[in-house]
Amino acid sequence: MQDLIITLILGLIVGLLSGVFGVGGSSITTPLLRIFLGTSPLIALASPFPVAIPVALSGTLVYRQHGLINLRVVVWTLTGGFPMMILGSVLTRWVPGHWLMLLVAVSMLVAGWRLISSSPPTEDGTHLRGNNATWQHPPVAALLSVAAIVGLLSGLLASGGGLFFIPVYVLFFGARLREAAATSLLCVAFLAIPGTITHALLGHIDWWLALQLGIAVVPATYLGARLSVSLAHIRLRRPFGVFLSVFALYFFIRELLKAL
Repeated sequence: MQDLIITLILGLIVGLLSGVFGVGGSSITTPLLRIFLGTSPLIALASPFPVAIPVALSGTLVYRQHGLINLRVVVWTLTGGFPMMILGSVLTRWVPGHWLMLLVAVSMLVAGWRLISSSPPTEDGTHLRGNNATWQHPPVAALLSVAAIVGLLSGLLASGGGLFFIPVYVLFFGARLREAAATSLLCVAFLAIPGTITHALLGHIDWWLALQLGIAVVPATYLGARLSVSLAHIRLRRPFGVFLSVFALYFFIRELLKAL
């Protein structure tokens, strides 16, 4: 019962953070499971994966109503990302668990950096950065290459890839932040499917743990998104980015000591 309560609380925390800051998945859930429940590395890594599917789909429905999803980018991203997501997931059979945890810590540092360095929104909620012409007709070869790299990393980290796709879409393909987030979310919803199936076949998913997390994460993400709108005038992203970076360093050192 105690583990159930802790899991639900962790799910609420992850869901709220995901809704407010757009940071979730294994980048936060895995370290929390490791620290507070002592979950084994591979189970902590992959068990949150199935939860990404309903969370991403619910967010996608909202973005679709506002016409922010670039379906051309989605199609080519999935084309390049699907096989590499499976390959990355399979590779976790041979990569030591503690080293995977170190990669998760590095991904948290990336997320923290994104929050710290993100530009302030304009009045319409978009960001100043962006080249609409490039975003509407991005180079297919470049999209396939990026999707392959991100898919491989996402399979290893049991993540849908949103952590990597969003900055890549903005920096290299000229997307505005909301467009990148919306398009990435739909990619995450689909890429999480082969990743979940592969990790499940490898025995890396504790379905009871995933269910407990889902019960808390899905509604908490919705509440977090609503809270984000209410707190739009308060600058919280950078302070949270600093906290996430410090937490990532702590988790990295903790896992490194365990691996040595």
